[in-house]
Amino acid sequence: MYAANKLGVPIAEPEDYMSKYEFKVKELAPVTHAYLIKDQGVAFWYDGETPEEDPSQMKIEAGVVEEFPRPLLRDSKTIRMYMDGGRENCIRHINTRIATYLLDEYERNMESAPDTVIELYAKKIDLFYHWFWMQRRKSYEKIFERFLRHVKSRRKRSEKLATWYTLKEAAEYARTGVTKLRELIDEGKLKSYRLDDAKSKSTILINRKDLDAMILFDRSSGLTKRQQERLSSYTD
Repeated sequence: MYAANKLGVPIAEPEDYMSKYEFKVKELAPVTHAYLIKDQGVAFWYDGETPEEDPSQMKIEAGVVEEFPRPLLRDSKTIRMYMDGGRENCIRHINTRIATYLLDEYERNMESAPDTVIELYAKKIDLFYHWFWMQRRKSYEKIFERFLRHVKSRRKRSEKLATWYTLKEAAEYARTGVTKLRELIDEGKLKSYRLDDAKSKSTILINRKDLDAMILFDRSSGLTKRQQERLSSYTD
């Protein structure tokens, strides 16, 4: 039996618990291509797929995995986003919907689902987190609030949150790369502190509050009063 998930895409309803949750997220990845098919809906392709081939997805039928054409997104909001905002805005809209869906499912099932399922959710969320990092803009603040809560919940599941991080630890916390953090520091967007004056060799330390600000607002200094208030709600 099949039902529609929050994306409007049919999903399987397998009998066993593990398959039920794994199947929902297994094929999801950031959308990189989308095209409006007149009077029908929006076709979309995940990262790694090519528009030269018709998009498809898998389904489970009587215990057998089969491939079938990926359904179009037919909701009026997605179609209107494509028509009024263009292809790139539509892609961002779809990715926001998928990321929100994954974050909702992660939070809803994190206490009851098997660890392997939660790790699968987390892996997929990371893909979208990095996609939005690369596409960074002010209008993404809302989705980055969700990502920040996710980052914190992930850390709390395994360890107590620290106040200060080395560059490597900060990259792990923010779920990005050391090179990216160095770029942000050099650009003056991310505050950092050194243990001594030997700049070429000294250890760089970064405060967790500044990392949280970076995730939320793409900078850790020059925040408005409202942004500081929002940031304080994430401070333990």
